[in-house]
Amino acid sequence: MKRTRASWSNFTDVIEGPCVVCGVQVQYVIPNDRPDPALLYHPTCDVMPILRERLKSATPPAMAADQTIRFR
Repeated sequence: MKRTRASWSNFTDVIEGPCVVCGVQVQYVIPNDRPDPALLYHPTCDVMPILRERLKSATPPAMAADQTIRFR
């Protein structure tokens, strides 16, 4: 993923990279104060199978001790 400043705006960045579904180059234009997107994909590509796989493999963060229920 490559992020560059747009030449036509001081407040806009251009993000380029391969589509996670089909592998073809994608280009997004976003405000420069936003973080990079996690996935780049075309609007016509079905990204749901990839999202499902990422959710299955993700581990939830551990909860703090003061937020857990302790049984005696």
